[in-house]
Amino acid sequence: MKKPITIAVVGSGYVGLVAAVSFAEIGHQVICVDNDEQKVKALQEGDTLIHEEHLPELLDRYRNKEVRFTKDLAQATRHCDAIFIAVGTPQNETGDADLSYVEAVTAEIARSIRGYPVIVEKSTVPVYTNEWIRKTMERNGVSRSLFDVVSNPEFLREGTAISDFLHPDRIVVGSNSTRATQLLHEIYHPLTSGEYYRRVDAIPGHRNTAAPPPLLDTSTKSAEIIKHASNAFLALKISFSTRLRISAKPPTPT
Repeated sequence: MKKPITIAVVGSGYVGLVAAVSFAEIGHQVICVDNDEQKVKALQEGDTLIHEEHLPELLDRYRNKEVRFTKDLAQATRHCDAIFIAVGTPQNETGDADLSYVEAVTAEIARSIRGYPVIVEKSTVPVYTNEWIRKTMERNGVSRSLFDVVSNPEFLREGTAISDFLHPDRIVVGSNSTRATQLLHEIYHPLTSGEYYRRVDAIPGHRNTAAPPPLLDTSTKSAEIIKHASNAFLALKISFSTRLRISAKPPTPT
């Protein structure tokens, strides 16, 4: 395998924690950051906090070694090759996504980075958030040449998130930079090359060496749109499925 890439994952919630242990599983060094001291302590002691198949075994395998947990965002992101933002984006009173957590994290990254990192939006965000992150970095004094921003949406299902991450239907990388695209290709190479599936201890799933997942290169905006289109399609399927089950029920006797 190629040299491990140093990755910071900001946010240890559902998406962030799954991403952190999965990146470690495919050979990378990961620092997972959260501002909740109790959550960080629990993760350091091996408490997964959420129920996900395979999560306890991966956390036990990698915690405090290939995956470290910390509250110190500045220290965690200072020398990382890639910084994945996986913080919450809850709806505000108007129904729009609240990006205040993303903005706070981005501003802190801007104050902390040394060298060139790729900032990766992993949270579910509106289209054009990539541009907004870039402008936030620049407003905080970071030259446009010293970083890139990439969209890499997640397509995880609760209960099977680890398997979904390691055996994805597709990996979408939205980038307008050749340098950033190359780094994301290197991060996911153990999956896209099929290398990971040759391991005897690989997490089981529908992918294998003969059929590794495809990696789709798109623009940043296209990647953001793909995530929302996927969510809308899933909601439509659930709606139709519910309607079909209701219509298939026999009439109630009168």
